[in-house]
Amino acid sequence: MEHVWKVIEELRSKYEVLQDDRTPIDVFSFLEIDLGLNPIPFDDLTSKYRVEAAVTADFTGIYLDAEQYALMEKGPEWKLNRLRFTVAHELAHCFLHREIPQSQAFSSLPDFARWTQNYGGRKYSIEQEANEFAGRLLVPTKRLQDCFDEFAPQAEQLVRNFMQSSSLRDKFAEKIAPRFGVNAQVIAVRLDRDGIWPAA
Repeated sequence: MEHVWKVIEELRSKYEVLQDDRTPIDVFSFLEIDLGLNPIPFDDLTSKYRVEAAVTADFTGIYLDAEQYALMEKGPEWKLNRLRFTVAHELAHCFLHREIPQSQAFSSLPDFARWTQNYGGRKYSIEQEANEFAGRLLVPTKRLQDCFDEFAPQAEQLVRNFMQSSSLRDKFAEKIAPRFGVNAQVIAVRLDRDGIWPAA
């Protein structure tokens, strides 16, 4: 995933909104203001195509299920966190996979939506890259390491060999997830992927 990380670091160096100290990362402003992409509400996107969001075929915007779109202004925190990750995931397709569908000729949104169900046989790797992009974008490694370094001395005093405790790791993920505007599972994945607190 080094190529994914490289793209993210290039974006961080270019856009202030993505800096390590700006968590939770405001992907909604990044989408609209910095990138000039359009969030496009789409009625029943989830029920019709089984997705909450989808990048447009020409990469000028992101379709969002109309119900999800309404949450961009306000909504329950857990839903905003989910939406934040979803938008970051779709942005990954803009930065990492733009060239893949360009050779196709899509006559309609349904044609494009059907094609993205498989991405020409590359769906698994493409979706893995997009998830990695979203997680790393929303949870900057340096900021996560700082949170861990703040927590570790106290944990060591309370529990010897605390890094062997999966329950303590889960509690840590739950505690700091709000700082990044993501759910605890995203933190757990980052702890593992970034080698900060690998799963035992």
